[in-house]
Amino acid sequence: MKKLKLPDLKVKSTYQLKRKGVSAVVSVMRYAFLIAIGYVVLIQLIYMCSYAFRITDEVNDASVVWVPKTYTLENFKVALEALQYFKVLINTLGVQVLGGLIEVFTCSVAAYGFARYNFRGKKFFFAIVILMILVPPQMTAVSMSLNYAYFDLFGILEFIGNLIGKEIRPNLLNSGMVFWMPSLFGVGLRSGLFIFIYNQFFKGLPKELEEAAYIDGANAFTTFIRVVLPSSGVAFLTVTIFSVVWHWNDYYLSILYLNDNQPLSVSLSKLASSIYNMSGYGSNSISYSMAACILYILPVIVMYLLLQRKFIASIDRVGIVG
Repeated sequence: MKKLKLPDLKVKSTYQLKRKGVSAVVSVMRYAFLIAIGYVVLIQLIYMCSYAFRITDEVNDASVVWVPKTYTLENFKVALEALQYFKVLINTLGVQVLGGLIEVFTCSVAAYGFARYNFRGKKFFFAIVILMILVPPQMTAVSMSLNYAYFDLFGILEFIGNLIGKEIRPNLLNSGMVFWMPSLFGVGLRSGLFIFIYNQFFKGLPKELEEAAYIDGANAFTTFIRVVLPSSGVAFLTVTIFSVVWHWNDYYLSILYLNDNQPLSVSLSKLASSIYNMSGYGSNSISYSMAACILYILPVIVMYLLLQRKFIASIDRVGIVG
């Protein structure tokens, strides 16, 4: 009779120990990396909070490092007044955030066309989309500001103005149109990236859903509104958060295009001069600045806290499909 060869339990046990050891090392390294990244991010917020609630006497007090001895909300009151916070917040929502929300929809329409339809010049136009990602807006900002200052459509208004001897080209600078109009045509801030994200997601959607809608008599627009959009919530959520945050933080284009209706990003950059112009508020300017920074990031943080579960779930699926 042949003898049955029993497995070497010692070798198997050693292999399991090595595997557990490697897994433990990887877990430790992962947590160490996350803690380091969390420290880099949170240390700035902790620093802001530490100074935002300090009284004037504790700003230069060496014995106060992180935790103030006395808490005050006076710094936030001064920051609200210097920023003209609620007035500027309305400007930001009406110009920047609205432009970002318009861009969320128009970029989805353009991306759906790239993902589902074949047309002449498709590769050329998609190359332009990629070029929109690569070319920073600062390279075209000056020429765009000139176009907005003397807005025209194919030179028609200039031609009519020459005939009647009067300048009739409107000046769109210092109005919301400088952000709304590019967003409406899908060429706004970071539009190339948004079209690319949508395009990757739409390629992964099953075509059977759209084909069923066509059989039921729906046209392309109805199919997009009633079938594609409800199935693309994760992509829309991701693009919405990115669009709102990037428009919220935009400074360069805002200070170039807008003079009076400036958003919070520009108002925050002028905070120091505003505080010094306010009588009696110069000695504690760092605390006022930190309080203003907290007021600036607070709406975005609240938005992210409300959407963070769905956003984290969606970021795994957007941009890697297809």
